[in-house]
Amino acid sequence: MGTEMTKAEWPIAAANSAARSRLAEDLEIDGDVNTTGPIDVMGKITDTLTAPEVLVSATGRIAGQVTALDISVLGTIDGTIAAKSVLLSGSARVQADITHETITIDAGALFEGRLKRKS
Repeated sequence: MGTEMTKAEWPIAAANSAARSRLAEDLEIDGDVNTTGPIDVMGKITDTLTAPEVLVSATGRIAGQVTALDISVLGTIDGTIAAKSVLLSGSARVQADITHETITIDAGALFEGRLKRKS
């Protein structure tokens, strides 16, 4: 479950005019999801997600690799995470290796995996 990431490989920050995408609770995507704008995941993604800003809601699930500048997890991720800034909220359920520059793990979050800090 390892992923190697360098600063040059972080996604480009979203433009101020970029629309926020929302994947509804009843939506399941089996395949790669790539966006240049922020995204809220309320449904399920199986495979990879690449975006500058990711919010995995309490109902959201990702099984695969996530690459982002910033990710906030309230739901479930099983796979790998590579993000400059990571927040695992108290409701997060994460089984993943995480490559990060900064990470916050709130009380109540369930995390199993390895952390690797990139500076």
